[in-house]
Amino acid sequence: MSDAQKKMAQANRDAGMSLSASYQLLADCAGGYQNLRFTKSDQKNHLNTKRQRTMARGEVTYLLDYFEDQKDKHPGFFYAVEVDSEEKVANIFWADSRMREDYALFGDSVSFDTTFRTNKYFRPLGMFVGFNHHRQTCVFGACLMYDETTPSFEWLFVAFSRCMKNKLPITIFTDQDAAMAAALRNEWPTVFHALCTWHILMNAKKHLRKDKAFWKKFQHHISFIFYDVDSEEEFDMAWSTMVSDCFPNSDIADGHQWLERLKKFRHRWCSLWLRDQFTAGMLTTQASESCNAQVRLFLKPRHDLDLFFIHFSSLLADKRRKETESDYNAKQSIPYIMLENSPILQHAAKIFTPNIFERIQKQYLVAESYIIKKLSDNRDDGMIGYLIYMMEDGERSDESVVLVDISTTTLVCECRMFRTLGVLCRHMIKVMRLLGDFGEVSMRSIPDHYILKRWTLEAREREVVDVDGSVGPSAPSENDAGKGIAMRYWETTAMLNQLAMNMSMADEKDYNKWMGVLKKVCNEANKALSKTITSEDRQSVPITGLTLKEKSNPMSHGKERYQSTNEKERRRKKREYRKRMKSIEVVTPDDTAHSDGHLSDLDDNIAQWL
Repeated sequence: MSDAQKKMAQANRDAGMSLSASYQLLADCAGGYQNLRFTKSDQKNHLNTKRQRTMARGEVTYLLDYFEDQKDKHPGFFYAVEVDSEEKVANIFWADSRMREDYALFGDSVSFDTTFRTNKYFRPLGMFVGFNHHRQTCVFGACLMYDETTPSFEWLFVAFSRCMKNKLPITIFTDQDAAMAAALRNEWPTVFHALCTWHILMNAKKHLRKDKAFWKKFQHHISFIFYDVDSEEEFDMAWSTMVSDCFPNSDIADGHQWLERLKKFRHRWCSLWLRDQFTAGMLTTQASESCNAQVRLFLKPRHDLDLFFIHFSSLLADKRRKETESDYNAKQSIPYIMLENSPILQHAAKIFTPNIFERIQKQYLVAESYIIKKLSDNRDDGMIGYLIYMMEDGERSDESVVLVDISTTTLVCECRMFRTLGVLCRHMIKVMRLLGDFGEVSMRSIPDHYILKRWTLEAREREVVDVDGSVGPSAPSENDAGKGIAMRYWETTAMLNQLAMNMSMADEKDYNKWMGVLKKVCNEANKALSKTITSEDRQSVPITGLTLKEKSNPMSHGKERYQSTNEKERRRKKREYRKRMKSIEVVTPDDTAHSDGHLSDLDDNIAQWL
């Protein structure tokens, strides 16, 4: 393999391309398989040899070299390693400068998940994630954990807060892990601990019946309880209805304890009790579902440390690319305003990202059908009250009282949507329209104190605290001091590919002329550059005594591979079939005429076990 082909094979592997697809691409670039001077096995051996050479100094040496290299390239890179009493690396946490910047801007509500088993060391990958200004998931930090015990989680939360200069989130969403809950109580007692509804649904599949009819009914009831109950009495009624409908005849024995625990902690997952906490809309399953899908797309259980970090970087790059595209599209276009004469919507379209604007516009349009009545304004605090509701089948529904302080243009709504999501609700918009139309107060645009900067188009342009503690405008976290090896390689490849295309289409005279020039230039360049190129391998001293703490596969038993229930059943049937075959008398051709019945039985036995 030539050096260029080796680089390309390596790049294909790093991009997640299979060995066969990579080999086919190399053949296409060479003009066909007949022009390749190596086989697919040669390509595989080269990649394996390179990976073994990369990991030859040991996993811990590679790990710390990787982290130190990242710190050299990106001064804001942070990592922490926990070493146990036996000098074995147990838990690892890291965050690059972009993660830390994202947390400074959008870290008010965080989701933490350790359900990913995406590396050959069987260590849970934990990620702190949240929503950016487009409501896309962004990563604040990541960890590889040895176990999921309270001491490990306590170490992790301390490392995270140290990385983020002791700035804690307002709310954190997790699964129903008791060890994690205990660690949060000990280390982050001021942070509100909520339970992720996506994990609740996943746990329900484990603890409750799994037939489709049951699951359809259960999801219908639990979704209403998650998001739509308006009082504790309505919660109790909806819960009783769910139990009676999904578990007739008290058929709830298997999941009884799990359901009782779920009901006991309802203040951590039901929207009725979360309205006083800022969640950025993370109560829905969007963040966890999105992260699970993307992690499984980029990271595979067969990955060692080298491939794991390469593909994890690709995962982050993909998320950041999507945000950049959304930023560009948002600033190059104006959202469609359904009511063009509305000053509130016009103002919102200019300052908010398209996703948030659509939410505000939806609330605005819904408010059209609501009725507003002024209540008594003889309150001691000087605020004026308005009752907002809509009529359905002759009855009031979605009632809410909005209190207004005219002097400060402050509105307080009973539904508390702004408090939990940071977006104006339909009740507040109805009052703002009334006051703006009749001129009691300037409400023809959204007051500044109801514009949450994290949801605006300029979210990344506000000042954040840098790693060294100084305050300045948000700046790109990538190191722009020089282009990396990969970037220079692909720029050169693109230029030479264009040259190769033009030369291949030229006549023979021009082809020979420029080929001579190209050979001369290439020989001179290779000769000059070979004197300055240094080894690409980092010259570091192998770390002795410190090793990666081994963790066995939780799905295996001893040295045997884990087998599913269906596979075990098939193997059992094969063993029984072989025993029955041995016990059946072998029939010779001479006895065939007298053994029709016996052969028929034999055929039946074979059919039964096959």
